[in-house]
Amino acid sequence: MIVANAAPAARMGIFSLLVGCSLLISAAEGVAQEKALKGFSFVEKIVASGAEPVYQVDGYQVQIVAGTDKEFRDTINSLSDVQAGTWVRFSGKRDSSGIMIAEKAIFYPVSSEAKRQDTSQLQTTAPQTDSLIDAEGQFKPLHSKVRMSDAGGWCGWHKVPAEGEQQARVRRIGNRLLPAYLNQMAEDQVIPRFRFFVVEEKVIRSELACNPGLVLIPGPVLDRLKTDDQLAAVLAAGIAYNVQSLRARLIARDKWFTAAEIAELSSLAMNPIAGLATNGAVGIAVHEHNLELELERGRLALSMMADAGYDPWQAPEAWKLLTPKRLPKNLSSLKYPRLSQYQRMVLDAQYKGRTLQR
Repeated sequence: MIVANAAPAARMGIFSLLVGCSLLISAAEGVAQEKALKGFSFVEKIVASGAEPVYQVDGYQVQIVAGTDKEFRDTINSLSDVQAGTWVRFSGKRDSSGIMIAEKAIFYPVSSEAKRQDTSQLQTTAPQTDSLIDAEGQFKPLHSKVRMSDAGGWCGWHKVPAEGEQQARVRRIGNRLLPAYLNQMAEDQVIPRFRFFVVEEKVIRSELACNPGLVLIPGPVLDRLKTDDQLAAVLAAGIAYNVQSLRARLIARDKWFTAAEIAELSSLAMNPIAGLATNGAVGIAVHEHNLELELERGRLALSMMADAGYDPWQAPEAWKLLTPKRLPKNLSSLKYPRLSQYQRMVLDAQYKGRTLQR
């Protein structure tokens, strides 16, 4: 995936406080394996209620049992106060059915202090003629004189084909993938309206995650992915980036973590914002951190696809098709990249036997 305005140290420092180090990466084999499952995200939906509820969180299904060490913050006083959109920091282990049994869970509310951002002027459909789009999602006539310095990073000044069948297809799949909790949060000004556009881009074969809510799909992605299920995997990854970005903004706004908790969540080597810019370990840590974020997006994408009625088993197939610069004549010779391997592992652990609801 490509992120617009490729993350400065400050942004990476914020993110490094947020992601549970739930993965063990084998450098020799390039294979992702789950180690200790933990994370911090919001409840996507309540899978089962009762005395020992099951929540879908961060792409996992997490069960709170009698032995779970539970802690409630601010206006969250008990499990009965937990709903979709409630934030939870958790750790635990999978049982034989793939459900994570939580050993510890801390629940946080979402405050609503800011006024809702006016999104009424944001254009959600492509113009009727070919146009240019910048990183803010603003359109200009195709032959406008523009400066590359105003492009806003990877997402700036891409050619957007006129509104048509492909634009409508990408928009339809993207909107279908949007989880209900994100729409609810949008009413609270937490995240702006989502917009999905096809752009002409010859090199990039992944989604372009731009300013909050803006997801661009390069033409080569559409050329290689013929099914809606596979295209959904890429669009879901773009939505998942926005979930990660939202988390960072809410952490900064609501000041959930104490200094002690921040120290527990992140070492200085993984936190460039702490001022170790000259430490060689920082570059390695940022690389490992980016890897964790990529795999988290892959896991979130699976849950979004399944909830929207798309086949999550097509996600690893999509990234296998998108990875090589040129496709071989014999597609069976393609190997699964790291993200696909991780997704297949999660699918085997968590999605076997689940009925797809179209």
